[in-house]
Amino acid sequence: MLSRRKITGDLLVLLTGGLLALAPAGCSVSGAAGRLTWDRKPVLDHSPRFPAGEWERPQRAVLEGFLHAYQPCVIETDDSEYPYRMWFFGWIVDPTNPEYPGCDAIYHARSRDLDRWEVLCKDGSWSGDRPEDWASTLFASTDGDRHYYHAWHVGDPSVVFRDGAFSSTSKPLDGPLAGYPSGMMLCVMGATSVDGVHWHKREEPLLIAQCDSVFPPRAAAARVGDFHRPTLMWDEQQQAWKLYFDYYNASLPGNCHMGLAECRGDFRTGRFDFVHSLDEPLLDNWPNPEVVKIGTGYYCFSDPPGYAPADKTPGRFEGWDSRQLRTAFSADGRHWEKGEFIPPDPGIAACQVPQTFVCRRDGKWWLYLFYATQIGRRDNGRRYEWFREGEYNWFYDQIRYMRQEIK
Repeated sequence: MLSRRKITGDLLVLLTGGLLALAPAGCSVSGAAGRLTWDRKPVLDHSPRFPAGEWERPQRAVLEGFLHAYQPCVIETDDSEYPYRMWFFGWIVDPTNPEYPGCDAIYHARSRDLDRWEVLCKDGSWSGDRPEDWASTLFASTDGDRHYYHAWHVGDPSVVFRDGAFSSTSKPLDGPLAGYPSGMMLCVMGATSVDGVHWHKREEPLLIAQCDSVFPPRAAAARVGDFHRPTLMWDEQQQAWKLYFDYYNASLPGNCHMGLAECRGDFRTGRFDFVHSLDEPLLDNWPNPEVVKIGTGYYCFSDPPGYAPADKTPGRFEGWDSRQLRTAFSADGRHWEKGEFIPPDPGIAACQVPQTFVCRRDGKWWLYLFYATQIGRRDNGRRYEWFREGEYNWFYDQIRYMRQEIK
């Protein structure tokens, strides 16, 4: 049987890369916003299944017009007019968002129906078609020596009732950091808000490698770290925070792997501890993990490599479209079994960076899977200076969703 409960409290966000800044210094929006309340997930007495071939796929953009943006984290509020809220990040008008400190930045949107979204603007208004007016609500710090770990990229928002997290990165200083797989140091930050617009960040990262906890960061020879792409969950039964993330381990084959840390204290001050050895990832080669608990089961979505029909055309960015959405299931959140790939939408090179959302609509409970569409070699009418003519374009130009009924 399904049920839903309303609760009130603070909003939390997790991020990877850059800085989560305070309002007003870290928020470019004028005016005030009211306190919001947030929904819990439905309650089930079983673990539903979500076969790859049974997704309802509208195959249309619910948000577009930006240069390059993704990671659409969606939740439901008790706002009767605009009940749905989204946080996403990237480059909106120009590469690196030159009007803000750092590089990547996070933006906030609202919707009446999940199909049409309006983004918060600098003057406090909302617009779905004026990206030049959109306002970042979270961006990088300007004191790079003190807060070096959130001085460049700020992104990967994971927002839940109670608290939240984001990922951030160190600024590349005078160039890429030697020994770091991404050319910069990655970590997971945390912040809280009562309205989703004005945020208060934690002073220190939630997750950061020990060797990166001093300035300037220097890579260890056998590097384990660069924690990013967080998924934050509150476990009511265990009264604990669960933080899934991906990370690099130089001793393991492949690229990003999925890990888990937990905190039984206060989100604002407590410590997140790893619950397993980082030499034994929960899921190997599993980038951009998104975890949701529905009923008695845990469901993870990722965009790992290995999708067979990928384009083999040689080039600088060959292989990007071998990464497609894929599922995994766990009965306890720690022991996982990989499932099927979900083929990309027709005409789309790749669907990546998944985010889940559970809600009740039209008398039914649904699992929504939001994702970003990669441009590839598709002509979308826009010129991208970063890519040569005919070259595979790994930017994301649309946010879409698919959904499946929870039974």
